[in-house]
Amino acid sequence: MSSVITRSKIVSAIVEEKVKNPSVKLKIQDICAIVEISRQSFNRYYSDLKPYMKGEKPISELIEGEDEISSNQLLCTYQSKIIELESKLHNIEGEHIKEVANIKNSITTSLMNNDLTLYDADAVRLQLQKQSLHNDKLLNKINTLQTELSKQHIKQNIEPVITLSSANFEILEDNFELIFRNYIDKVDIDTFEDEKDNEIDHIITKLNKISANRKVITILFMERYLCSFKKFVERYVFDSETFHLFTRLPIHSRSELKLILKRLSCQLEIKIYIPYSESEAITKTQRQFFFKNVPELELQAADKSFIPSVQDGFDTVCQYRINQGD
Repeated sequence: MSSVITRSKIVSAIVEEKVKNPSVKLKIQDICAIVEISRQSFNRYYSDLKPYMKGEKPISELIEGEDEISSNQLLCTYQSKIIELESKLHNIEGEHIKEVANIKNSITTSLMNNDLTLYDADAVRLQLQKQSLHNDKLLNKINTLQTELSKQHIKQNIEPVITLSSANFEILEDNFELIFRNYIDKVDIDTFEDEKDNEIDHIITKLNKISANRKVITILFMERYLCSFKKFVERYVFDSETFHLFTRLPIHSRSELKLILKRLSCQLEIKIYIPYSESEAITKTQRQFFFKNVPELELQAADKSFIPSVQDGFDTVCQYRINQGD
């Protein structure tokens, strides 16, 4: 795809999103996802469009000279938006009139039924207390069964020949925590994304350097901020004496994953592990304990992560369920 066509698509996406939500500051990662390019490519070739995404420059400047977008089309879009909002306002006003009438009627009825309500309140409270106690018993039973199931699973598994203490491996350290703290201090999304990209570039360079002229199994841990990367490494079951290289990557889009695979050495055997949690309670607890300094925008991106498959170029793809405390 030529840069001219790509730029036109980016402009179209910016204009369309700004028309839908004029007051919202667009994110680079969202526009890149729509156009299907990487954030690195956007920063390198189209960074001049950032002021229009932030609202610092009017989008009317973008449509000048564009074949696919005209001022008339933009005006029609705004007019349609105004008509839609007027219709919604009319409906809201109608609902408001009905609600006022209902409230007036309900006040009279409530006064008449006040004595009955007070009488029933104690019965309802007692019923809720009983239900709460029953729920607590069920939760305790579930936790007991899960613990027993884990014990049975451990008993059935064959003890690996290669243990963590005897395995030949290395863990690539990263500076993502420092990058997260910098963002919390400055709240500059562009600087945050640039620092994150630079750290990922540094990791890829180290991966290729360590794997040069040797056989290496690369274990990519897809960071979704659900469990501890350190504990993942400690519990990893080695099935080969080949040198293992562990690293975590906070990558959440398919385009970024593809770009990383292209840059990695072709002689690497690449396995990717994706943690998964279907429990919002466990997710919240894990993040409060392990990931207090991770920005909210990063957590939201992780929740919408693309889940890769072997068709995307990985030798092994493993999505596994986490438990509280992992």
